[in-house]
Amino acid sequence: MSTSLLVLTDFTPAADQALHYAAALAAPLGASLILLHIRRESLLDRDAFTGHIQHLSEGEVAAALEERTRGLAVPVQVESTVDGVSAAVADAAQRHQPALLVLGKPDTETTPDELVSSTSLTILRATRTPLLIIPINSTATVPPRRITIAADNNGFSLKPQTEPIRDLLHTLKPTVTLVHVVEPEENDECPQAHQAVLDSGLLGELPSVHTHGVRCRQIPQGILQGVSETQADMLLLIARRRSFLGQLFNRSVTSQVVLHGHVPVVLLPALD
Repeated sequence: MSTSLLVLTDFTPAADQALHYAAALAAPLGASLILLHIRRESLLDRDAFTGHIQHLSEGEVAAALEERTRGLAVPVQVESTVDGVSAAVADAAQRHQPALLVLGKPDTETTPDELVSSTSLTILRATRTPLLIIPINSTATVPPRRITIAADNNGFSLKPQTEPIRDLLHTLKPTVTLVHVVEPEENDECPQAHQAVLDSGLLGELPSVHTHGVRCRQIPQGILQGVSETQADMLLLIARRRSFLGQLFNRSVTSQVVLHGHVPVVLLPALD
């Protein structure tokens, strides 16, 4: 089966940036794109809080899709749906079996976390497929040359849908660094976290992986500090089931990193 990336768009600037990122990532992977338009009802859509969302006619949607796919250097298929996010993405993921779902994230720094009911939560619930989130105005290199993996000392198993991530790492051959966050008074060496990642099979046959300990009392801030210190172009974050099925999603480590990070983040759904 050929590799594809499923890109979600609502024609906002964040979605447009995610599309261009996905096209640049797809080229070295030999992948195609499926561009899926979903009506704007995203948690990460600032207009959702103001009531200013403008719904487009079928003709306007078709014209907007054609404009955005014109000139892309990789094969692209377009689809449009009036279904909600959960149903639409679940259906498309089942039909296309994409290696990644790709979503753009607008600037949410001035939006209280309590008001952000994340689209990433909805998508992870619906598909359990790896989700690549591209923050707007990200200047990260694409395809990534330096990838950071955030992990703790707890073992984890990945869903079968995450297997294409191993292929991505094998094809791109980036520098990979494992970041582990500990309390300031603790030893920042991370043999257990390193072993947990190795045991998961995520790294496949990568020849070597660097480790980088961060002393910080707040895990999300520690992860973001590690991303900065390792000069990462992309972060791989293990999204444990309790993190994205919980009612307090916006207070979880996963959501805090997604909301406040400035590099592309891949959420890898774990089985635990």
